[in-house]
Amino acid sequence: MALLDTTVYVDLRGRGGAARKAEAEEIMRRLLREGDTLVTSRVNVAEIYIGVELSDDRRKEQNALDDFLAWIAVLDLDDAAARRFGRIRADLQKSGRLVGDMDILIGAIALANGHAVVTRNAAHFANMPGLTVIGYGA
Repeated sequence: MALLDTTVYVDLRGRGGAARKAEAEEIMRRLLREGDTLVTSRVNVAEIYIGVELSDDRRKEQNALDDFLAWIAVLDLDDAAARRFGRIRADLQKSGRLVGDMDILIGAIALANGHAVVTRNAAHFANMPGLTVIGYGA
């Protein structure tokens, strides 16, 4: 089971160029071949909405997001994930390895639901204890 980070959506949309799009498509094909269930989180959807709002063609971007959300489950922040968030953030802060709260929330939701995180930004998730990170790209 794999939670797709925002980077996967951005790359699938071709925002990082053809090579990144191909890498994202390949990781998706591999995960599906292996029988993984693909999900994302409400936090990722919120990040994607930033791009929709900044776009010159908001309708086109909203339609693309709607198409994406039509086939993927979205996990919400529940109490178990909120508790994980608090623990992870405190540990990262104490150790001086703090990353952005959005990434910690995404990692916490993945952990609480037994999912790995699929991302191009593996370093953002690397110090979250117990979290499996499936990275791609350079």
